[in-house]
Amino acid sequence: NQPTMRFKVPSSSASQAAKAALVAAACSVQLLVTHPVLALPQTLEAAIVEASEASYPIIKALEPQGFQSFTEIGGKILLDIKPDKLGRAIELAVDAFVSVPPEAITTFDDVVSASFADLKTESCTLAPLPPAALVEKFQSVAKATVPADKLTSFGTAWGPTIGHLSKTADAICLPPVGKLDELALAQAEVGRAIGYPETKRFFEYTGTVLKGEAKLTDETLALLVAAKAQARDATSAERLAFQRAGKNLEAASKRALEKQALARVAAATKLAATKQANPTM
Repeated sequence: NQPTMRFKVPSSSASQAAKAALVAAACSVQLLVTHPVLALPQTLEAAIVEASEASYPIIKALEPQGFQSFTEIGGKILLDIKPDKLGRAIELAVDAFVSVPPEAITTFDDVVSASFADLKTESCTLAPLPPAALVEKFQSVAKATVPADKLTSFGTAWGPTIGHLSKTADAICLPPVGKLDELALAQAEVGRAIGYPETKRFFEYTGTVLKGEAKLTDETLALLVAAKAQARDATSAERLAFQRAGKNLEAASKRALEKQALARVAAATKLAATKQANPTM
């Protein structure tokens, strides 16, 4: 449910690959710093809707200058990772997003288009974006390390959807409150559609990189302090609701992922038994 930067895919393949690097890097960073809510089963719908509704007043209350400082600290921590390793993480994120079937992207695109069709930056509710200079640094890493054909594929698949969003140089329109539930559930459907092997490779790799490369420094401590200062204009009730929804979603995600793991084991066991009974398969 986090806002995404507007992006228009150019016709030239070379230009398309270069431009797609910006959004690919941004999506990778989002995956790096948030809890993985991918491949979510239907039973999570209530938790997803609750989290979406609870996050809206928090995002709305973000103070632009404080948010940009917060993202600069977080960005620096990630950019301190060796470029080849950060680039590999971005590449694996691209693989994950490109693994979504075209029909699932089209369905999500329709929901996003309908939700944002009437929004104008002069009149919508705006939420702050990370500084453009920070985004450009991640774009540079992506362009230098991710194969151009992968960036082109990402831009082709996701560029039109991202292009529906309205933004200024430093802020993006929030969707209407009445569209939150539909958007949250559509986003979850996209998460379900991301390939399990691609998701697994991304989180295994980035988990190892973060453990080995991200150090507890003055910047990380400052990030923790800055996190507490975000959305200070939100009411205590809104902050409590946001925290409660996050815990509920985390618990529901854990239960669902455990069930999925058991289902994969059962399927693999059944397939092995079938092959043993029919060696010619």
